[in-house]
Amino acid sequence: MNRCKSCRTKADAEADICPVCGIDQHKDRKDLTVKEKRIRRAARNIRFVAMLHLILAGILIMRLPEEQQRVGIGVIALINAILAIGLIRFDLRAYKFAAVCYFGYGMVSVISVQLLHLPLILLLLFVVGNRTAKALFERRLPE
Repeated sequence: MNRCKSCRTKADAEADICPVCGIDQHKDRKDLTVKEKRIRRAARNIRFVAMLHLILAGILIMRLPEEQQRVGIGVIALINAILAIGLIRFDLRAYKFAAVCYFGYGMVSVISVQLLHLPLILLLLFVVGNRTAKALFERRLPE
């Protein structure tokens, strides 16, 4: 199994077209069209967000012994790890769960006036919730 050069998912070596992003695997980066560059950028951004979730899960697990509410922190770390794995695999359920989580946390940030969290949450919601990302998760070509 090789990885697609554009979205970094596992793809068949015999297939020329990646099943996730729909870009020819043998095409160089400079030969990509504008639409294919947008798809590639969206796929890489989703993988970056997934890595952020893995890092957050690791930080929460390392802080677990010194926290008072160990069960709550452990559940949040587990949710972040599962969400990261789902986003890396471009699973549609992970997309929906991430969009709901970001929207909910954004609403909590607005209500409780946490102005430092709000730009980050809006950026994550934009990266995961746009049309191109949704098309990637649904395994169809974006318009």
